[in-house]
Amino acid sequence: MLAVRRDAASMPDRYVLVLAGGRGERFWPWSRPDRPKQFLPLARNGRSLLAATLTRAQRIAPPERIVILTGADWVERTRREMPRGAHVLGEPVGRNTAPAIAAAAMWVENRTPGAAFAVLPSDHAIDDDAAFAADFERAFAAAERERGLVTFGIPPTAPETALGYVKRGAPTGERLFRVAAFTEKPSRERAIQFLAGGDYFWNSGMFVWRADVFLQALTVSRPAMVTALEPLRAAGAAEFQAALERALPECESISVDYAVLEVAPDVMMVEASFDWDDLGSWSAWARRQPRDERGNVTHGQAVVLDCDGCVVVGEGGIAAALGLENTVVVHSDGATLACPLERSEDVRRVSEAVRARVRT
Repeated sequence: MLAVRRDAASMPDRYVLVLAGGRGERFWPWSRPDRPKQFLPLARNGRSLLAATLTRAQRIAPPERIVILTGADWVERTRREMPRGAHVLGEPVGRNTAPAIAAAAMWVENRTPGAAFAVLPSDHAIDDDAAFAADFERAFAAAERERGLVTFGIPPTAPETALGYVKRGAPTGERLFRVAAFTEKPSRERAIQFLAGGDYFWNSGMFVWRADVFLQALTVSRPAMVTALEPLRAAGAAEFQAALERALPECESISVDYAVLEVAPDVMMVEASFDWDDLGSWSAWARRQPRDERGNVTHGQAVVLDCDGCVVVGEGGIAAALGLENTVVVHSDGATLACPLERSEDVRRVSEAVRARVRT
């Protein structure tokens, strides 16, 4: 793990929450319940997405101010990837991002009242760490100065329908805007309009805000959730995990976008200058990988003959492709996937069908 680039003593009291509870079912069979997407070697140079995220997090805050929220079953695996001094909390159940972020806000408030923290999903691909750190410095300054909620808008490069969008409003600073509207996963026709208009950005799912400001906004929109998590305010470091295990199951499952951002009056957007991909499918991962002379992406024990534009991955056995075009072939841990590359967004259906078969 890379060292922190700045002297920790010179950093403001800023924290980072890394959300590492997703399952990443669209990477089946590479991704399984015991090894979700964030632990796969999907980042540059074969690193796991979680390890790459934690390296970026250290550009924002020292390890002792980084907390990782993950599933209870993945706590030990997370400890093997995190820097010394960081903290990990295990969720007893999944309740989506709003309760997770609220719990982390109380964790931060318990340590440094009024401090701001960043929220980073653990399964994004970002390579320009310097631009990332500079943009988050801009976001922290805005959140601390204006007591607002800050999100990051990614300049769109295609009319994606699997992503949410944020519309920028009036400018308030360099690449800083008020948010005019949020739109979840539009139709292709609307996504094309968004792309042409120039005011819509992909909603990255990364945020910065003061812990107390976020909790105030959540109290207005979801008071029952704040009440359910109230015992965390009084929990010390040693008791916080146990208090979380009691409180989190009482919360509704809802995203932070629906629970807070879409109803809060003061939301800002930083127009991101760094590269970004949510790596939501095999085709998305392939876009960032080196290719052979015929456009194929291979990983592990992969054999490719007379193929064009294919993705072939072999782990724990050989995956071979012959005479195929634009096809995904993955073999991992006794399971095999084959599908057209253009259908890779639908692989979650395969994962669901496999689970249903196992249950019966």
